[in-house]
Amino acid sequence: MKRLVVLLIAIMSLFPILADASAKEEKVFVEIDFQGKKLFSKEISSEDAQKLEEKILRGDFASLGIKFDIGMLNYIVSYGKGKIWMPLHTDRSFLRMVIFPIFFNYEKGLTLMKFGGSYFWKGKSIQDFGIMTGKQCGIIFGFMGLHVKISHKLRPDTHIFIGGSAIAIGWNRLL
Repeated sequence: MKRLVVLLIAIMSLFPILADASAKEEKVFVEIDFQGKKLFSKEISSEDAQKLEEKILRGDFASLGIKFDIGMLNYIVSYGKGKIWMPLHTDRSFLRMVIFPIFFNYEKGLTLMKFGGSYFWKGKSIQDFGIMTGKQCGIIFGFMGLHVKISHKLRPDTHIFIGGSAIAIGWNRLL
């Protein structure tokens, strides 16, 4: 009986050590919202949360997957089947600079973009490259390059864009 009491006292004396160790490993849930959209959501240790907060206060958003880059053009290679709309212009093939916006809505497509000056991208991105596949839509402002339109009577038209733009906005509708 004395051994059992001694064993219980020894075990109970370890509880403050265990409680102290769990306090060091405290987890917090971090969620960052911007204009009602969730940018980042993760459970991390309180120490990592403090480091993340310091990075954000310094303006380093790369740890959240948000990149801001400087440059003149966003380079674009886009192939898709769907519709495009260019205000005050027919949507035929061209090789030139187009100032007005180009709206695209692909039912099937692939768009690759090297980010430059300004962009908003809801799709997958690897470093400074954005990738959208499948259903997608977006707007290209100040496009400079080649646009090829292949018309079909019974299915959506095929469009190919190769060039750059001053501003690009893209949404991958599957994500």
